[in-house]
Amino acid sequence: MKEHFKQLGGFQTEIFLKGDDAIKKIRELRPYLVILDNHLEEPNKSGIHYLKLISKVKPRIPVIYITADTDPRLRKTVEKMGVDSYIIKDSAFLVYLRTALDDIANPPKKGLLKKIFG
Repeated sequence: MKEHFKQLGGFQTEIFLKGDDAIKKIRELRPYLVILDNHLEEPNKSGIHYLKLISKVKPRIPVIYITADTDPRLRKTVEKMGVDSYIIKDSAFLVYLRTALDDIANPPKKGLLKKIFG
């Protein structure tokens, strides 16, 4: 995963192998955003567990949720929890991730399309 993020450029990244370490760092700092994987190496914990904690610790941090799981129920669950982007890890993963990062960095102005297209 580290190699994927090196390819993105323009972002300083920190990668955590343990979710509790990430939560501790989020408490200390206000990161620009969090990229959270659903499948963690920790027993009995998934990204959903840490998404709940992130929402409590720093509720306004944008979260990009990534997973290899294609279950639509998972997507529905995390979208209801307020993730900014949900990305399935497939062959176009880095393209989707870059697009999500750009969307967070440059959000569209509200109502602009409505003004243009009525």
